[in-house]
Amino acid sequence: MGVKASFGQFSALVRHAALFFRAFSGFAGSRGLIASGLVGVAGLLDGASVALLIPILNAVVSRGESQSYAGPVLRALGLVSPLAQLAAMLAAFVALSLLRSGLGYARDLYLARLQTAFTQEQRNAVIRVLAAAPWNRIAGMSHARINSLLTNEVGRLASAAQFMIQGSVSLVMLLVQGAIAVVLAPALASAVIMLLLIGAVLLAMGQGRIRDLGEQLVTANRAMMGATGGLLGGLKAAVAQNGQGRFVAEFEVIQALTRDRQLEFQRRQARSRRFFGIGSALMGSAVVFGGIALGTRPAVLIMLVVIFSRMAGPAQQLQLAIQNFVFGLPAFTSVRALVDELARESAATPDPILPPPGPLTAQGVRYLHAGGGGVKRADFTIAPGAFVGVSGPSGAGKTTLIDVLIGLLVPQEGMLSVGGVTLDAAHAAGWRQQLAYVPQDGFVFNDTVRRNLTWACPDADDETLWRALALSGGDAVVRGLPDGLDTILGERGALLSGGERQRITFARALIGSPRLLVLDEALNAVDADSESAVLARLAVLDPRPTIIMVSHRAVSLVHCDQVIAVELGVARDVTDAPREAAE
Repeated sequence: MGVKASFGQFSALVRHAALFFRAFSGFAGSRGLIASGLVGVAGLLDGASVALLIPILNAVVSRGESQSYAGPVLRALGLVSPLAQLAAMLAAFVALSLLRSGLGYARDLYLARLQTAFTQEQRNAVIRVLAAAPWNRIAGMSHARINSLLTNEVGRLASAAQFMIQGSVSLVMLLVQGAIAVVLAPALASAVIMLLLIGAVLLAMGQGRIRDLGEQLVTANRAMMGATGGLLGGLKAAVAQNGQGRFVAEFEVIQALTRDRQLEFQRRQARSRRFFGIGSALMGSAVVFGGIALGTRPAVLIMLVVIFSRMAGPAQQLQLAIQNFVFGLPAFTSVRALVDELARESAATPDPILPPPGPLTAQGVRYLHAGGGGVKRADFTIAPGAFVGVSGPSGAGKTTLIDVLIGLLVPQEGMLSVGGVTLDAAHAAGWRQQLAYVPQDGFVFNDTVRRNLTWACPDADDETLWRALALSGGDAVVRGLPDGLDTILGERGALLSGGERQRITFARALIGSPRLLVLDEALNAVDADSESAVLARLAVLDPRPTIIMVSHRAVSLVHCDQVIAVELGVARDVTDAPREAAE
């Protein structure tokens, strides 16, 4: 690779690293100052313990009282005999080591908490911008990209932060110990440190390729996430056609992308460790030879060997920390790219204004997606308290219609109003405060039934919960669980069947007594008779919210006062047709 290309990679690396440092320091704030103080004091204590070895070695080599800077201090304390002086210095060394160890523990724990908090903040930042972004933007995003960012890339970002912290600690230790070496033997130590700095610059210039590997891993992880997201569905289709071998082969190709990048990074790390080992041996030999050639006193030369040998560990840690930080840096840039991208598109949410009482009216409403699907025209009126069914084939535009009616999508043409007031941004925000939406695949936290029911209405009491569960038919399900309302449901409600999970999420929607209840295939995992029983209970509620139900079952539409059919993007009132077909 040419010098120009290497310099370009290095410039990009410095730019991205600066963004990371700025984000981390901005998040840390005063905690960053405390962390820096802990790192600095711990480094000084480490240097002090090294400096204390000088008079100890002097006393051992001279077999008499200390001839170093410690001698006058010890004699002033009444310690005259060589043995007493040596005992005092050793005791001070042990005490200093204990203090350094305790402070190092506090430093490491504090830094670990700071790194964990920073990682959580990055994940939360992604979730916040997703929640604030326009729904049409979110609906068009790649699920694999989002899932990969929230799992793989945030995990690598955490590693980058950890290695940055470890590298900072190692750098401080190297600076302190290097300063001591310069004080002991200025010419020799300066020459050795200069050689180390040259090596460090050459090493830094080669980090651009590692950053490129990190960027390639971001792409590979996204491809892997997309493949695993549909793994079981794809495997079922493959088995049904006796195509398991071809399916596995395709999956292995995707895995190879990730494996090759990781192996290349490991190869570069192993190569660096090999060069570091050779360089350390040469450097140690140079220190000994140069010290003898310059006539350095034996005690000082021994001390220099000790210092440089102690510097080997932090130097290698610094080297590995830099490589791992650079490798993980693209994960941070990919996370921040999404955050910045969505933040630019997110408009400020106005203060919600509740629409007045009255009907929900669609007049010439049109919303088409970039691919051409959606709603071409919708004209109907829904009276307050009406039980409305929405029917139509898959792909006809039902989901888009529902997204428009609940204010997630703004009509491109026509007008949507409630109580005679157009749903502008403020009224749409108020409208969403008064509705409950139950999707086909209800979201369940890995928490108790109670927490899953009350996360939107935290003040709901047990009586309210059981009443909602009775309406959805979920009361029998919850009573059969080991701890009732306090049973933890597991990841994505693993303790429940699909139909039972739908009953729980259905009950959650009823707790807040919504003005509008939207059921988007909300009970399709429940048998037809059970669904009919739930709908019958909803139909006789008094007062009854306005209910809009999307369903493919004609028998379910019998419970509705009004039916809206969506065909080829056109939504129209066909209230009597489903009832006549069912009869």
